Amino acid sequence: MTLSPDQAADSLKEIARTEARSSRARRYANASPSFILWGVIWMIGYAASDLLGQTKGWDKINWLWSGLTVIGVVGSFAIGRAQHRGEGRNPGLGLRWGATFFALWLFAIATLLVLRPAYPAAVGAFIPLIVAAVYAVFGIWQGMRFVYAGVAVAAATLGGFFFLREHFLLWMAVVGGGSLVLVGLWLRKV
Repeated sequence: MTLSPDQAADSLKEIARTEARSSRARRYANASPSFILWGVIWMIGYAASDLLGQTKGWDKINWLWSGLTVIGVVGSFAIGRAQHRGEGRNPGLGLRWGATFFALWLFAIATLLVLRPAYPAAVGAFIPLIVAAVYAVFGIWQGMRFVYAGVAVAAATLGGFFFLREHFLLWMAVVGGGSLVLVGLWLRKV
Protein backbone atom coordinates (compact mmCIF):
# COMPACT_ATOMS: atom_id res chain seq x y z
CA MET A 1 0.00 0.00 0.00
CA THR A 2 1.39 3.35 -0.99
CA LEU A 3 0.63 6.71 0.54
CA SER A 4 -0.43 9.64 -1.52
CA PRO A 5 1.61 12.82 -1.11
CA ASP A 6 -1.28 14.35 0.88
CA GLN A 7 -1.45 11.36 3.22
CA ALA A 8 2.29 11.45 3.74
CA ALA A 9 2.16 15.20 4.48
CA ASP A 10 -0.70 14.66 6.95
CA SER A 11 1.26 11.89 8.67
CA LEU A 12 4.33 14.11 8.98
CA LYS A 13 2.21 16.95 10.41
CA GLU A 14 0.69 14.59 12.97
CA ILE A 15 4.15 13.36 13.96
CA ALA A 16 5.30 16.97 14.43
CA ARG A 17 2.21 17.77 16.57
CA THR A 18 2.79 14.68 18.70
CA GLU A 19 6.44 15.58 19.16
CA ALA A 20 5.51 19.14 20.21
CA ARG A 21 2.93 17.85 22.72
CA SER A 22 5.43 15.37 24.13
CA SER A 23 8.11 18.04 24.47
CA ARG A 24 5.69 20.43 26.20
CA ALA A 25 4.54 17.67 28.56
CA ARG A 26 8.14 16.97 29.49
CA ARG A 27 8.80 20.66 30.20
CA TYR A 28 5.73 20.75 32.44
CA ALA A 29 6.79 17.60 34.28
CA ASN A 30 10.33 18.93 34.72
CA ALA A 31 9.05 22.24 36.11
CA SER A 32 6.72 20.56 38.60
CA PRO A 33 9.26 19.86 41.40
CA SER A 34 10.58 23.43 41.30
CA PHE A 35 7.08 24.89 41.55
CA ILE A 36 6.42 22.69 44.58
CA LEU A 37 9.78 23.61 46.16
CA TRP A 38 9.18 27.34 45.72
CA GLY A 39 5.58 27.01 46.92
CA VAL A 40 6.79 25.48 50.18
CA ILE A 41 9.48 28.18 50.47
CA TRP A 42 6.82 30.87 50.01
CA MET A 43 4.61 29.24 52.63
CA ILE A 44 7.43 29.17 55.16
CA GLY A 45 8.78 32.61 54.25
CA TYR A 46 5.50 34.51 54.26
CA ALA A 47 4.16 32.78 57.39
CA ALA A 48 7.41 33.47 59.26
CA SER A 49 7.45 37.04 57.93
CA ASP A 50 3.99 37.59 59.37
CA LEU A 51 5.09 36.27 62.77
CA LEU A 52 8.37 38.18 62.79
CA GLY A 53 6.77 41.36 61.44
CA GLN A 54 4.39 41.49 64.39
CA THR A 55 7.41 41.75 66.68
CA LYS A 56 9.10 44.42 64.56
CA GLY A 57 11.64 41.92 63.27
CA TRP A 58 11.99 43.26 59.73
CA ASP A 59 15.77 42.82 59.77
CA LYS A 60 15.22 39.16 60.67
CA ILE A 61 12.82 38.85 57.76
CA ASN A 62 15.53 39.96 55.33
CA TRP A 63 17.86 37.25 56.66
CA LEU A 64 15.07 34.68 56.58
CA TRP A 65 14.28 35.38 52.92
CA SER A 66 17.96 35.46 52.01
CA GLY A 67 18.40 31.98 53.47
CA LEU A 68 15.22 30.65 51.89
CA THR A 69 16.23 32.07 48.52
CA VAL A 70 19.60 30.33 48.70
CA ILE A 71 17.85 27.06 49.59
CA GLY A 72 15.44 27.53 46.68
CA VAL A 73 18.14 28.34 44.14
CA VAL A 74 20.37 25.45 45.23
CA GLY A 75 17.35 23.13 45.30
CA SER A 76 16.22 24.24 41.84
CA PHE A 77 19.68 23.67 40.36
CA ALA A 78 19.89 20.25 42.04
CA ILE A 79 16.49 19.31 40.62
CA GLY A 80 17.50 20.47 37.14
CA ARG A 81 20.79 18.61 37.25
CA ALA A 82 19.12 15.40 38.41
CA GLN A 83 16.49 15.64 35.67
CA HIS A 84 18.99 16.19 32.88
CA ARG A 85 21.85 13.98 34.02
CA GLY A 86 23.16 11.89 31.18
CA GLU A 87 21.13 13.62 28.48
CA GLY A 88 24.09 15.34 26.86
CA ARG A 89 22.32 18.70 27.08
CA ASN A 90 24.11 21.96 26.56
CA PRO A 91 25.75 22.74 29.95
CA GLY A 92 25.69 26.45 29.10
CA LEU A 93 21.89 26.39 29.11
CA GLY A 94 21.71 26.01 32.90
CA LEU A 95 24.24 28.79 33.32
CA ARG A 96 22.19 31.08 31.08
CA TRP A 97 19.03 30.36 33.07
CA GLY A 98 20.93 30.98 36.29
CA ALA A 99 22.34 34.24 34.93
CA THR A 100 18.87 35.28 33.79
CA PHE A 101 17.39 34.78 37.25
CA PHE A 102 20.39 36.45 38.88
CA ALA A 103 19.86 39.48 36.63
CA LEU A 104 16.17 39.58 37.59
CA TRP A 105 17.12 39.31 41.27
CA LEU A 106 19.55 42.23 40.88
CA PHE A 107 16.83 44.21 39.10
CA ALA A 108 14.40 43.58 41.96
CA ILE A 109 16.96 44.60 44.61
CA ALA A 110 17.96 47.73 42.68
CA THR A 111 14.32 48.70 42.18
CA LEU A 112 13.58 48.26 45.89
CA LEU A 113 16.64 50.33 46.80
CA VAL A 114 15.53 53.13 44.48
CA LEU A 115 11.84 53.11 45.40
CA ARG A 116 12.30 52.31 49.12
CA PRO A 117 8.76 51.10 49.79
CA ALA A 118 7.41 52.44 53.08
CA TYR A 119 4.89 49.64 53.45
CA PRO A 120 6.62 46.26 53.95
CA ALA A 121 3.86 44.36 52.18
CA ALA A 122 4.76 46.28 49.01
CA VAL A 123 8.03 44.34 48.95
CA GLY A 124 6.08 41.16 49.62
CA ALA A 125 3.94 41.90 46.56
CA PHE A 126 6.64 43.19 44.22
CA ILE A 127 8.73 40.00 44.06
CA PRO A 128 5.76 37.68 43.34
CA LEU A 129 4.62 40.03 40.59
CA ILE A 130 8.05 39.73 38.96
CA VAL A 131 7.79 35.95 39.32
CA ALA A 132 4.31 36.02 37.76
CA ALA A 133 5.61 38.04 34.82
CA VAL A 134 8.50 35.61 34.31
CA TYR A 135 6.09 32.65 34.32
CA ALA A 136 3.83 34.38 31.81
CA VAL A 137 6.67 35.33 29.45
CA PHE A 138 8.16 31.84 29.72
CA GLY A 139 4.71 30.40 29.03
CA ILE A 140 4.29 32.43 25.87
CA TRP A 141 7.28 30.51 24.50
CA GLN A 142 7.02 27.16 26.27
CA GLY A 143 3.40 26.34 27.06
CA MET A 144 0.19 27.96 28.24
CA ARG A 145 0.20 26.28 31.64
CA PHE A 146 3.09 28.55 32.63
CA VAL A 147 1.01 31.57 31.56
CA TYR A 148 -1.87 30.33 33.71
CA ALA A 149 0.54 29.93 36.64
CA GLY A 150 1.71 33.51 36.17
CA VAL A 151 -1.85 34.80 36.05
CA ALA A 152 -2.76 32.82 39.19
CA VAL A 153 0.23 34.16 41.15
CA ALA A 154 -0.42 37.75 39.98
CA ALA A 155 -4.15 37.56 40.78
CA ALA A 156 -3.52 36.06 44.23
CA THR A 157 -0.87 38.68 44.97
CA LEU A 158 -2.92 41.67 43.85
CA GLY A 159 -6.10 40.39 45.49
CA GLY A 160 -4.38 39.96 48.84
CA PHE A 161 -2.46 43.22 48.58
CA PHE A 162 -5.51 45.36 47.85
CA PHE A 163 -8.23 43.56 49.78
CA LEU A 164 -6.48 41.86 52.71
CA ARG A 165 -3.70 44.28 53.63
CA GLU A 166 -3.67 43.47 57.33
CA HIS A 167 -3.41 39.76 56.56
CA PHE A 168 -1.41 40.01 53.33
CA LEU A 169 1.62 38.00 54.47
CA LEU A 170 -0.54 35.11 55.71
CA TRP A 171 -2.57 35.33 52.50
CA MET A 172 0.61 34.97 50.47
CA ALA A 173 1.76 32.06 52.63
CA VAL A 174 -1.45 30.15 52.04
CA VAL A 175 -2.65 31.33 48.64
CA GLY A 176 0.62 32.41 47.00
CA GLY A 177 2.63 29.42 48.18
CA GLY A 178 -0.34 27.12 47.87
CA SER A 179 -0.96 28.16 44.27
CA LEU A 180 2.64 27.30 43.37
CA VAL A 181 2.30 23.87 44.99
CA LEU A 182 -1.01 23.27 43.20
CA VAL A 183 0.44 24.39 39.87
CA GLY A 184 3.39 22.06 40.48
CA LEU A 185 0.99 19.17 41.02
CA TRP A 186 -1.06 20.22 37.97
CA LEU A 187 2.05 20.29 35.78
CA ARG A 188 2.65 16.63 36.63
CA LYS A 189 -0.66 15.70 35.05
CA VAL A 190 -0.14 15.86 31.33
